Amino acid sequence: MTKNIPSQSSSLDDWLCYLESVHPANIAMGLERVANVANNIGLLNTSSKIILIGGTNGKGTTARCLESLLLAQGFSVGTYASPHLVRYNERVRINGAELDDQFHIDAFDLLEQGRGETPLTYFEYGTLGALAIFKRHEVDYVLLEVGLGGRFDATNIVTPYASVITTIDLDHKEYLGDTRELVGYDKAGIFRIDTPAIIGDLNIPHTVTDYGSDIAANMYLSGQDFIFKEHQNSFSWQFKEFDYEFVKPSIPCQNAATALTTLAVLGLLPSRRVISDCFANLVVEGRFQRLSSSPLVYTDVAHNPESARYLTKKLKQLRDQGFKVHALAAMLEDKDKVAVLNEVSSVIEHWHLAGLDCFRGETVKNLTKAMDNVKSHAPLEQYQDVELALDSVLPKLDERSVLIIFGSFFTVAAAIKYWKK
Repeated sequence: MTKNIPSQSSSLDDWLCYLESVHPANIAMGLERVANVANNIGLLNTSSKIILIGGTNGKGTTARCLESLLLAQGFSVGTYASPHLVRYNERVRINGAELDDQFHIDAFDLLEQGRGETPLTYFEYGTLGALAIFKRHEVDYVLLEVGLGGRFDATNIVTPYASVITTIDLDHKEYLGDTRELVGYDKAGIFRIDTPAIIGDLNIPHTVTDYGSDIAANMYLSGQDFIFKEHQNSFSWQFKEFDYEFVKPSIPCQNAATALTTLAVLGLLPSRRVISDCFANLVVEGRFQRLSSSPLVYTDVAHNPESARYLTKKLKQLRDQGFKVHALAAMLEDKDKVAVLNEVSSVIEHWHLAGLDCFRGETVKNLTKAMDNVKSHAPLEQYQDVELALDSVLPKLDERSVLIIFGSFFTVAAAIKYWKK
């Protein structure tokens, strides 16, 4: 049955439901379809300078850092991120702000008129819709977060001014491969000939640098071309003539250093004072975000081993301050649950597991079964969903307890919605 096509007077929710129905697959690799549609409506003919940001973790924080530093210099900036936490509008920002629904509706309507018979996935619609919005606003710079991998991701139809890889780790193994070398090769597909390629990973797979060398990309490697060091309350960054030290921002120092290097390479680095001000005010939703002070509650989107390791570092700091760490975890079924839970298990003194009622959401029964292979002797409780878990757990927390809610973007979204009730 053909679904009715929405119009410019339809709601954004109507459009999003329609987009989910157009393509039979949630993910479809390949660029030909999406590039044809983009060319048909002239989306790739733009004056904006585009920075592609790929990587397993750290794309969102690196993009937010770049956005802040560019805005502080008076540039106009369009940022595309995914997935969203609560509202679709979070995916597209103009100068740091979300847009009214009508901007998205107009973009989707333009795509629907221009795609002909070409099917597009939900993510491809979102990517092209963002490009349409950025062209409409004629922004100076576009920050595009790569969705899956790099080589065949919809964002890779553009001609980047620079390409960034934050980190390389195992995720989406069914699409990208089960080794860091395979994942790295796919992500390196966002590099271009004679174009800056900034690599933040501290142990970069040789496949990334091999590919970069083969196509003569202008690579800048963390640990070689630029260096950062973390101290107790600060971090230092060195690149060419720059040798700066800053108070630690709220994001991983590795991502901050990668963002600084990207701007330095492009001749866009602001003054030390501007950088310090930006770092002091940098907030990224869902990244060790404090939801409550009494009781103390944080939430984090950590859902793969690398992001879980970073989360563990943050939790150790709280444990060392005398806090008893409770964990509320809920994950997707296709994630490496045992590896993620193992990474954080050393700091968890009480587990609270919940199911996720969403596409690919894992049941609490299966998540509990995964705990059989996790090195932990902490007590464990089970709940049907995140909301029920919070109803039960929060009243039991005392002033020396901290709750971390993690495991998925959907988990974080549920936690944020709970506090907005």
